[in-house]
Amino acid sequence: METTNRAYQLGRCVINPLENKLIHDNSEQILQPKFIELLACLVARYPEAITREELINIVWEGNFYVGEKALTNAIWHLRKAFKELDPEQTYIETLRKTGYRLVQPPSECALSGNEKNKSRRLSLIRPILAGAFVAISVISVVALYWQFSTQPDNQDNTAFSLPLNSIESVTASPGREIYPAISNDQHYLVYLWRQLGKPTNLYLRDLHFPEHPAKQLTDSPYTKGHSVFSPDAKTLYYYRYQTNKFCEIVKLSLVNATSVVLTECSRQFRTDLDISADGRTLVYIDEQISESGKSVSRLKLLDLHANQLSETFIPCTDHCDVIDESVSFSPDAQQVVVTRNVENDQKALFLIDVSSGESRRITDNFVDIHGVDWHPHKDKLAFTAVEAGKRYGYFYDISDNSLINTQIAGMSSPNFSSDGSVYYHQWDLDRVITRLKIDEQVASSPFSMLSTNFSSRFPEYNEQQNKLLYVSDESGSSQLWIVNPDSSSRKQLTDFSHVTGQILDPTWSPDGRYILFFLENKGRTSLYFYDFKVEQSQALTLPFKPDIKPRFSADSQSFLVSDGDYLYRYDLNGQIKGKAVNTKARYGIETSQGDILFSNSNDAIWVKHHDTGVEELLVQDINLAHHYTWLYVAENAFHEGRIYYYKVRLGDYRISYYDLETQRHFDLIALPERAYSRSSGLTYIPNERWLVYTAYLLPEIEIKRLPAEFIP
Repeated sequence: METTNRAYQLGRCVINPLENKLIHDNSEQILQPKFIELLACLVARYPEAITREELINIVWEGNFYVGEKALTNAIWHLRKAFKELDPEQTYIETLRKTGYRLVQPPSECALSGNEKNKSRRLSLIRPILAGAFVAISVISVVALYWQFSTQPDNQDNTAFSLPLNSIESVTASPGREIYPAISNDQHYLVYLWRQLGKPTNLYLRDLHFPEHPAKQLTDSPYTKGHSVFSPDAKTLYYYRYQTNKFCEIVKLSLVNATSVVLTECSRQFRTDLDISADGRTLVYIDEQISESGKSVSRLKLLDLHANQLSETFIPCTDHCDVIDESVSFSPDAQQVVVTRNVENDQKALFLIDVSSGESRRITDNFVDIHGVDWHPHKDKLAFTAVEAGKRYGYFYDISDNSLINTQIAGMSSPNFSSDGSVYYHQWDLDRVITRLKIDEQVASSPFSMLSTNFSSRFPEYNEQQNKLLYVSDESGSSQLWIVNPDSSSRKQLTDFSHVTGQILDPTWSPDGRYILFFLENKGRTSLYFYDFKVEQSQALTLPFKPDIKPRFSADSQSFLVSDGDYLYRYDLNGQIKGKAVNTKARYGIETSQGDILFSNSNDAIWVKHHDTGVEELLVQDINLAHHYTWLYVAENAFHEGRIYYYKVRLGDYRISYYDLETQRHFDLIALPERAYSRSSGLTYIPNERWLVYTAYLLPEIEIKRLPAEFIP
């Protein structure tokens, strides 16, 4: 059957392509046009199956980097819509190693009179609406220009399509290879390499002989960052630092391996550097006390050809109380582009005139930006931005104000080569909920509990409901889900489809009725409260920004939350009940007996006894990966009470526990470096004796290359 804009019948449902609707009786579901287009492909092929590759080629024009997850997401939404309209029937089936096929036969049908008239009216008025929309848009843009003159013009988000296998792997060694820098002749690549169990150092790879091992350039315990070549590839400039202690710009000769410290850089904020095309000037991020008395970042220029150290600040004419994090020269070195912190700790790109200091915002806000670089011959930028918890690479054309999302997941710290290709490291660390069987005579290996097609984290088990709570992007955005311990009966709880941010740190009340969680959106972090009785979420307002994950009281009628200094108790209406403990604390839990276990650092856990009110050290020789990533498990048939925690020393990653009876530490399992997420929590399922945590699917990070011919 061929589909156009005419309605057709599918099982008990009517599909109206003109309005992107699925209709059954008096109910309807409105879907995205792409989902209706995908459905039309299935209808056209019925009763045969159609492969994922064919669907991606047709619906997403062969862009496999977009299409792989977008297709899975579209099938999920179609099934969900059909299930809500007609729960007794199956409409789409998955054929293993083949693709998808319609189960219900399609047929032509006529819309009801109201729907037909509505569609006819819609088709007639669309040209009129289009003209009206253009007129209104022009007026709106003019009005918005006057109202928000400091904001960038409305950006043109252009489509981007990559052929399959267009991205090349440059490195593939164990560990993390990040911050690529390419020499002008494209002969050499320098990058940071964190080998398993070793400090991070700079390495050089000869791209003419890729089979040769990389050459180590530095050997120090200091943290290194982004580096740049001199035009003749004989010198490397980079920065190194120890947090809040020092930051130095270093010149390293690649001819004789000697190095010299040129100057200091920002100790308090992130720093970055770049070199002009002629090799005469280095720009880097330093810090300064502003006229208002605040510590802010400042851009400095270093003359590399001067006989003596010669540094000057790039002037600042307005909005000087700022923090910049990345910087790159224009080809003529008359401008720089910077990543700048804006409202609500979001990030945006700004162009700055090197002579006058005048700045101009060129992008809207992003949750975060990781690196920016200027094309060597064009007014084009490459940068990495975070939306909804995912990193993607972007291209921005300064001349026509067009913004392109490459949909390359994990594209980070892009660096243009002289031919216009882009080198970057692929920071695409999808996570999956994982279980580890404990209290067994025979050691067990970790197993994934959920599908690895989607990222999932923050597991939290509730014994009353016998469900596992978690956060997943399965529906296309960050949402709360629950699932049975055997991984059956997944259910989505929230629908923040309009949100570009993510859900963080959910916690479940002991009685199973409530969930508290953070919603991070557009730089703001809000505390939300989900009630299973009404199946709705509402925001809770506190007089401070919560420091970290709140935890419910033992009776489920209040919760403990810290402002970064002290732990407070609040009721479910957001009314304060006073301090939970008198000692400074950033995280705490209340046991079923009423004791409060709490921590303020990574090396100690305290207890407040419910019967005496005495606060004392409970564990003082512990090494927590984070002050809040530990789990108290009460006495049971296997032990008298334990505290499970992540233990990390350099590349040594372990899951350990402290036995409250013997007052000794024990290691459960040693894992590869970065095998688990240190900030995504631990939970315990007693009936199964499972310790559940968030694991990284692929902890390795590699350098990739996107050839110039595939860049618009």
